[in-house]
Amino acid sequence: MTSPTPRLRAIDHLAAEWEVTSRQPKSRRALQALAAAEPEVAALGVDDLGGLVAALRRARSSHARAEAAGVLRAMLRSQAVHPLVPRAILQAIIPGLVTVARRLGWGAGGDWQDGGAFFADLTATAWEVIVSWSGQDRPYAVLDLLSAVRCRLRRQVVGHRSASRRVQVGLDGHEDRLRAAGTGETGLELLARAIEDLTGRGLAPADAAVLYGHRVLGLSTTELADLSGRTRRQLDRRRHRALQLVCG
Repeated sequence: MTSPTPRLRAIDHLAAEWEVTSRQPKSRRALQALAAAEPEVAALGVDDLGGLVAALRRARSSHARAEAAGVLRAMLRSQAVHPLVPRAILQAIIPGLVTVARRLGWGAGGDWQDGGAFFADLTATAWEVIVSWSGQDRPYAVLDLLSAVRCRLRRQVVGHRSASRRVQVGLDGHEDRLRAAGTGETGLELLARAIEDLTGRGLAPADAAVLYGHRVLGLSTTELADLSGRTRRQLDRRRHRALQLVCG
């Protein structure tokens, strides 16, 4: 049997660590505190954060997905009730982070030793975003989180690739000439930057999140519905509206 790749080992390590942590007494206390603050969490009737994350992962029907999206929104909003809640949010969005990693080529061409090192950096960045957004009420919480994480890692990947190109062609330090020659960004990178630049300045954050998820992260409308709890018709409306604004 072949050994798992570094990227799979990184994901498996998170899962193994969570399996232990999520069943400890502190996990039950964290769930109780969160349920006291958020009725949507209390309504699930789970015993600890491990059960909470498992319930979110099991959501299949459109109604259940909408409830799961609302619970994740509530978790982000009330994570300050216990230090373990942010860790539960991180575990809940691992599938989405894997999608982000795949869209970024697992850091290929960047300053990472392998896919495992890249995913470790990705999860560390996700943790920073989750904690920094404590108390915020975001209707598209999961999409917003994934978009923010991808933006930060994309800048690192693109920055390293650009630096490598400057060194390879002997242009290090000649930024003016490089700007004149173009940025070397791909179409997806240009679209991502346009969405980032326009968000909050004519482009509604919710519309931006849907367009970003569909065109940049590569999520299907069904996957977006799973993450947001919205219907595909609602998401298509937001996506078309955002695309018209971005592309003029």
